[in-house]
Amino acid sequence: MDFKFNLGDKVKHNLTDYEGTIIARTQWLSNCNTYSVKTRSLHEGRPIDASTFDEPELELIDSKVYKESRMTGGPTEYVRRTNR
Repeated sequence: MDFKFNLGDKVKHNLTDYEGTIIARTQWLSNCNTYSVKTRSLHEGRPIDASTFDEPELELIDSKVYKESRMTGGPTEYVRRTNR
């Protein structure tokens, strides 16, 4: 079973109107796809943790709001092999 939404898509939860960007997705053995959605909203000045929803509960607002980056947080320069 394929995923309906892509990483970086902006979605809305149908039951709560929670909106955010998909930051992770999981496919379970039972063929249920779930998505972790991170909102840009703040609560008391702090970021809100991502929430996870089942695929049928979400609707697409905008595709690929967040563009993927090749930067991984690792070394920025090529590191030579040290073992021979």
